[in-house]
Parts: sequence; structure tokens; C-alpha cells
Amino acid sequence: MSLLPPNTTAFERKVSTAVAQATSLDVKIKTLSTLDQVPKSFLPILAWQNSVDRWNRDWSDKDKIAQIRASFQVHQKKGTVAALKEITKAFGYSLTVTEWWQEQPNNTPGTFQITIDTEGNEITESSYNTLVALLNDSKPLTRDLKGIELNVVAVRGDSNVACAHYSGDDLTIYPKQEQPIPFIYPIFAHFGHDDTTIYPRA
Repeated sequence: MSLLPPNTTAFERKVSTAVAQATSLDVKIKTLSTLDQVPKSFLPILAWQNSVDRWNRDWSDKDKIAQIRASFQVHQKKGTVAALKEITKAFGYSLTVTEWWQEQPNNTPGTFQITIDTEGNEITESSYNTLVALLNDSKPLTRDLKGIELNVVAVRGDSNVACAHYSGDDLTIYPKQEQPIPFIYPIFAHFGHDDTTIYPRA
């Protein structure tokens, strides 16, 4: 179907026909903006479209999609602790914030520290640097991030534990034995003598 006006020249009609063949692409436009269906090569474009602050081409497709999904929530809550948690959650980690007044002794007023638990997931130097940059971008501007603690050894999982115990005694049964009755023959003997010497009378 042509949308050209009736007064179109023959040349213009030929140009329209040639261009129509070049632009007649079998592309479903909706799939280009749907994260579950978009070709992976279009993820950087969606990241730009959704204003993802930091982008790492070395991320896995799963991590890239997670960052795009989290972008709206991060921008909506930017400047709050909730935004920091959303950023960390997109990496598959968890975050705990410790305010200055929660420390013993109290730290410098207006400061805070964060603890990141990787939840047993992998973290690379590149991912760590990107995460720290994102946290600094989204933290409250009036607050000073005093320190970051990273826990990478906490691995949680189900474990099956079994215990067994074996105990027994060996018992040997013999037939009853008659006990012999000993016979005792008492023998007593006594021997004694005296020596007597007799001399004639003087």
C-alpha cells in the first residue's frame, strides 16, 4: 500500500518502491524494549534508555538485566539508604548501614559506614569498583561515607549431617561344668624321744 499523493511522479514512485524493500524488515518492535525478549546486543541501548548510571560490558547478561531493572527504583530513591540497598541488591548482595550515632564510641556526626555481604556470590575487582562508584553516586550528598566493609566468606546453604553409633558385647556360652569335690586325707604324725643315762651307785 502506497501513501504517495496522486500527483507523484514516476521517478518518485520508483524510489518509494526501492526504499520499501530496504526497510521492510521482519522486526517485532515490542521485543526491542522488553527485557525478557530483547536481543542481548540491545542491552546497552536499554541501559542508556533507562538511565543506568554505570555500565560494565564485562558483566554477565543476567547482571546487565538486573541493573536495568533496578535503575528506576534507584533514581526514584536516590539520596537515601533505600537507593543504596537497591543498588547492592542488583548485584546479588546485601547491604547494612551503620550510622555515626550507632557506633561505639560515636563517630563523626553526619558520617556513616556500610557493610556489604556478597551472600556467597562472586565478586571481581571490576564489579567492586563499579559498585563503589554507584554507591557514591547515590548516597546522600550531605553525608560522608566513612568506610566500606566487604564480607566475602559468608556462604549459606543447606547441609545434611548424619551420625551413627555402634556398640556391642561378645558373649560366649559354654556347657555347665561339674565342679570336682576334692578329697582331703589328713595325716598327723608325731615323733618324740628322750635320752636317759643310768650310772651305778657309788
